[in-house]
Amino acid sequence: MSPLRRDSFGTRGQIDRPVDLPFVFPAFLREILVCLCLALGFLSGAAVASGRTHEEFRGLWVARHWLKNREQAMRAVRIAVNARLNALLVQVRGRGDAFYRSRLVPRSDSLSDPEFDPLALLVEEGRRAGLEVHAWVNMYLTWKPTEQRPASPRHLFLRRPEWFMRSADGIDMGRVALDGVDLVKRGVTGRFLSPGIPEVRAHLLGVIEEIVDEYDIDGIHMDYVRYPNIHYDYSPAVSEAFKTRYGFDPPGRNDRDAGAGAGAADVRKLWHRWRSEQVSLLVGQVREAMARRKPAVRLSAAVKPDIESAHTQYGQDWMEWSNGGLVDFVVPMFYEGSTLEIERQMAEARKRVKKAVLYAGIGIWNQNADETVAQIEIARRKGFQGVVFFSVDGFVQQKGLTGDLNEGPFRTPSALLKEEDTRVETQAGRSGRD
Repeated sequence: MSPLRRDSFGTRGQIDRPVDLPFVFPAFLREILVCLCLALGFLSGAAVASGRTHEEFRGLWVARHWLKNREQAMRAVRIAVNARLNALLVQVRGRGDAFYRSRLVPRSDSLSDPEFDPLALLVEEGRRAGLEVHAWVNMYLTWKPTEQRPASPRHLFLRRPEWFMRSADGIDMGRVALDGVDLVKRGVTGRFLSPGIPEVRAHLLGVIEEIVDEYDIDGIHMDYVRYPNIHYDYSPAVSEAFKTRYGFDPPGRNDRDAGAGAGAADVRKLWHRWRSEQVSLLVGQVREAMARRKPAVRLSAAVKPDIESAHTQYGQDWMEWSNGGLVDFVVPMFYEGSTLEIERQMAEARKRVKKAVLYAGIGIWNQNADETVAQIEIARRKGFQGVVFFSVDGFVQQKGLTGDLNEGPFRTPSALLKEEDTRVETQAGRSGRD
């Protein structure tokens, strides 16, 4: 749904009579009005009888390698349309670069045509095909895990190495040479900026503001809005800020000094809270900036599915973002485990998130079509208002997936989703307390 469509409805109905309307209707006008009311009542009743409720969000993550040229990008649009999806989440920032026109960050090395603007094309062609277009932005993840250098001297990895995270055992992500350390084996995707540095937050906020100002998008979708794992960030500036606030070092860097008499569990709780506060600060700043600029543009985040580990391991307090109104929707990434385990995670997320909309992130690259269909049905039963698939490649690899969706859960267009397809399991006799 485009911003214009969302803004076209008021927040409450208006029943006041226009000042220039005669108080006494002529008879023929009264008859017309009665007919109109009856017609509207019939249509409303028909909508209820048919079970129509709302438009189910059916999103597709479009990774940046699909944006290298016009042909690839257009193919992604066709795949989404053929699968009866209605939204594209387009990765316009992958590793601190831009797949759009930017004054703040360098253009991606992957783009060979200097005139090609992938985001502009997807906004235009996506809208023409009836698709929402959300700009998918990798936030703190800003460069590769290897010792490769960016081509552009404007890249933050070369200009601001002090802005990158450091591990408890001293691995500095801002150094080009890692002295043989393999970040991937340490469970790290790449080089991350530090959430605890105010200049980092200011830079990322500027990146978001530029995209919102320059492109007619439906949403900003934040990814990697977190730490890589529990061992980061112990960069000097952040550790010093924590010590200034609490009077002792963060736990993990120097446990003998951390807490100075306080219980170890209490110290770790403070550290977890501190880390998540730094991430949430930026989420709140983005929310405020978007509300000032284009309030109809939706803000969302891809998040770790387990709420507790998301907070303690990754500093990602997405339940608070949801219930506190900082985001419009979240997409827990239900990628791992059996369908039964994924169902458990979905139930837990639905139980604890009270306000924000929930869409289920479904990985289609690592499972068969039957599992994908089953997870869509589970998400509907648990009260999720939509799904997002990772990613376009899965539809290419699984030739029959589109057909299975069209013949199964997506047999009707999303605007015609019926209430019985999205009922939430709330009756204790049927499903217990999820």
